[in-house]
Formats: sequence, structure tokens, C-alpha cells
Amino acid sequence: MTHHCRLDPRRCLAILLPALLNFGCAAQSGWETQTAPADFVNGSRILAELVLVTTREEAISAGGLMEGWRSKLLEAGYMDEDIVDGSEVTAWTYCYGWNSGVSICAHHGHYVAHVPAELRGHLQGDPDNNWETSGDLVEIELTRTPSGYLVGTVVGVVRKATDWSPCRKTSLKLISETSAALATLAGVGPAQGMWIERDNLESEGWIRRPVVGAPGSAGPPISEWIKSPI
Repeated sequence: MTHHCRLDPRRCLAILLPALLNFGCAAQSGWETQTAPADFVNGSRILAELVLVTTREEAISAGGLMEGWRSKLLEAGYMDEDIVDGSEVTAWTYCYGWNSGVSICAHHGHYVAHVPAELRGHLQGDPDNNWETSGDLVEIELTRTPSGYLVGTVVGVVRKATDWSPCRKTSLKLISETSAALATLAGVGPAQGMWIERDNLESEGWIRRPVVGAPGSAGPPISEWIKSPI
């Protein structure tokens, strides 16, 4: 293929374009659908940035991520009176996409979680959900309901929104300028991505879970951080 690229760049682009498009839209490995996959271990935890802290009305009537959330909470053993202002939040672990025609978060790991009474009123979200601002960095424990849904509970604040150090949001580092140029010519790129990083997280029991289908990186891969209960 390299030989043909030197002879005819248009032929090279025709060969690579389907692969670039398929790569950007491949299935993801995250648990953001709120449905437990076959390999899910009950009680697993994720590291996530808080995005929205909702009111009761938003939690029980909103669509999107909150759609069906009330019924999942009830199935998990919560009572309707447990759903109050500030008791339900959304959080993210990663996002990626292409910078031409598709937003950066075309693919993303977003979760909904319940906040216990002792943490309510003390959490700060990041409604803009961008590089320049931050919400609290939290640890969310996930449990599987009898119907197979995942229900999250915020079990602790890892870093406050005002100071994430030594944690950080990391952006995608492209493997090569050639692949970026080809993606640009194809009208789909280059790829962009953002996720949460901290050096030596493995020493604290966290496991890097690379996101299947996400663009390759010259640095660490686009990932979610998972902590197993066993």
C-alpha cells in the first residue's frame, strides 16, 4: 500500500478512507449505556468528572441520560423519596470524535449516579464540560440491577473542582502527521479526544480500560479507569 501511495496519493486516500471512517465509529468498550456487559463485576468503581447536579424534577422527567433513571433506582432498592434536589448527578470518563462535521464527544462515557445524603450540597459539577473548567473528580461504585442495568453511587470525592493536582484531563496525541493529513483530506478529521489521567494510578488499584474503537494515540490510549472490588 505504501508503494501505491507514492505513485498515486488519490489511490491511497481511496484505500484508507473506509478504514478511517469505520475506525472513528467503531463500537465502544465503555459502560456508558448504563447496561452491564458480560464481563462486568458487581461493585466495580469508575473515576469520573462530575458534570451536572440535578434537581428532583430534572431527575424524574428529563430525557437523555436521565430517561428511565427513576425506575432503575427503584429496581436497585431506592425509594421515591430518596430522589431529591442534588441526589442525582451525571459524570463523564472520556470522549472522542473528529473535528470536521462531528463534535468531539460523538463517542463518550457518561454515567448517572445517586448521591448519598452525606455528600449532597457539597458537590460541584462542570456544566460546560470542557478543557478549561472542571467539576469534582469522583469515585462512583456501579451495581447491577436484576434487569441488568447499572446504577451508580458516588462513594467519594477524589479531587475537588478547584484543584485536581496531580490528576488532569489529557488530550489525544496523534500517532503521525500523515494520518492526520489523510483524515483531513477525507473530511473526517483529524481525531480529537479527552479523558482523565494521573500518573501511577495503578498503584492505587485502578486499572486502565482502553476504549475499543477510539483513535490510536502516541501517548496513553483513550481510557476509562476501573477499580475492581476483588
